[in-house]
Amino acid sequence: MPTAATPREFALDNLKLVRQHWAGVRDADVESIHQARIALRRIRAALQVLYASDSDEIELCRYLGRALGRVRDRDVMQELFVGIGTRLPAAASAVGAIRRNVDGDRSRAARRLIKTLDDVKLRPLARLPKRRRLPRLSFWTDWRLALPAQLAQRTASLREAIARTPATYMPNRLHRVRIAMKKLRYTLEVARAAGVSIDRHLMRDLRKTQDLLGGMHDLHVAGRLVDQFDAPDKTVASELNLLEAVMTADLSALHAKYLSRRDHLHAMCDYSAKLAASRPATWTMHMVMNALPAAGLVALPVAVWRLGAGGFEGSGA
Repeated sequence: MPTAATPREFALDNLKLVRQHWAGVRDADVESIHQARIALRRIRAALQVLYASDSDEIELCRYLGRALGRVRDRDVMQELFVGIGTRLPAAASAVGAIRRNVDGDRSRAARRLIKTLDDVKLRPLARLPKRRRLPRLSFWTDWRLALPAQLAQRTASLREAIARTPATYMPNRLHRVRIAMKKLRYTLEVARAAGVSIDRHLMRDLRKTQDLLGGMHDLHVAGRLVDQFDAPDKTVASELNLLEAVMTADLSALHAKYLSRRDHLHAMCDYSAKLAASRPATWTMHMVMNALPAAGLVALPVAVWRLGAGGFEGSGA
């Protein structure tokens, strides 16, 4: 079993992944953007155990996540339409036309990303590993208490999102379930990295259900692209109708699968709530609890990232 890590160490490990993919991100590489975005989410989940939710460090993670997300969303649409085009050759012209539009949107989003990254100064990150480690202080209790509290909050948010989503298909409410589930999953990953024993089946089911909801969201977004597309002739219009029918059927199948898993989702919440309510001393920690470095509480590496004059964009999740 890997050595257990504090939330700070978990964030640092994922920061290394961001740095490894950074050259690819600047080239707007599909896989690099995807992996860096996931790593940023994990950093953010760890930081939320250590910092206030409106801290500069967390706001910066949101900012970078949104910048990458604008390109990633277009990549997902491309993947989706490639798959549908392979399954549905009878709609090849319509799919090809929509993909050209998505390609154009992706190119514009990639250019915007590159300009955004020009304003992010990364030189302090290169100097950070050379800094002399500061004496250790006994601050570890803070995060050990904050982590179960964060887990309880994420669990309550997911439970509420599920309760507010009826059996009737409501895409916005389903998307909120997905977001709440994603935040819970990443918080559980922080806890697991710290040595907390978490049922591997729970993590697997969270991932699968998140993927299920993600597929529904992607089809919903793709359906809007189809609705907004102006067919140049009757042939393409007919193909668009076929495309819409197939996507609607796919979406209905995924929604039915989600409904069949709702009881299971409640069981996941019960497990997570019970885990959060247990005393920190009973959590299965597989490491010797050394104190956190003082520098880790003052300035996690992400904190040294600074934006240019443009500042932050919004504060969405």
